[in-house]
Amino acid sequence: MTVELAEQETAPIRLSALEQLVTVAERLDQIRREEGLSFREAGRMLGLRAANVLVVKTRAATSTTVPLFDAYARYLGCSLRVLLVEDDPGQRRPPWRQRMPHGDNPADEHAMTELWRLQRQLRRLRQRAGYTCDEVAAALGIDAIALWRKENAPVFVDHAVANVMMLARFFGYTVRLYLVGPEVMDVGWWIGDDDSVVYDGNPETGDDEPHLPGE
Repeated sequence: MTVELAEQETAPIRLSALEQLVTVAERLDQIRREEGLSFREAGRMLGLRAANVLVVKTRAATSTTVPLFDAYARYLGCSLRVLLVEDDPGQRRPPWRQRMPHGDNPADEHAMTELWRLQRQLRRLRQRAGYTCDEVAAALGIDAIALWRKENAPVFVDHAVANVMMLARFFGYTVRLYLVGPEVMDVGWWIGDDDSVVYDGNPETGDDEPHLPGE
């Protein structure tokens, strides 16, 4: 099996994880325009060239990390959702310089942590399912060491994703990466950091208690 794993039978998702990332990048570009920032102004504040801000939206579609994580999740019987979540408007945001990971004193703990959390979560679910790195890597068509890096080393995440996540934090948003269980993908249940299933308030289920998968 290779990336055809993405065709594994699960509840339908209208957009692939990569298409969701592109949609997030397009929304961030719209927010930039609404705030009246030129590419040059945004680049100066972000520590990027104006041209690099310009291509964040188009380069999102070139990410190899997101499709691989999605194929990995589907192999484990889940799927990946990419969401843009606005910060709580009731909380005062730190100055933008303190929200950037390249700053001297970053106060924003959410700048890049979503990817790290997803990596840990996939590794735990793989181990819980009894799969070895070699088995999953062979199914995904990559080397076992490449899979190990994807599970453990954030540096191996491509720039197409990292730049979208950084731009989101600049505007006061977080790109959330959720794993969704196959039996509950469209009724408001999400796999939490501790592998429990978390209810988000969907009235179709009527149960707001956390459960382990399969319970």
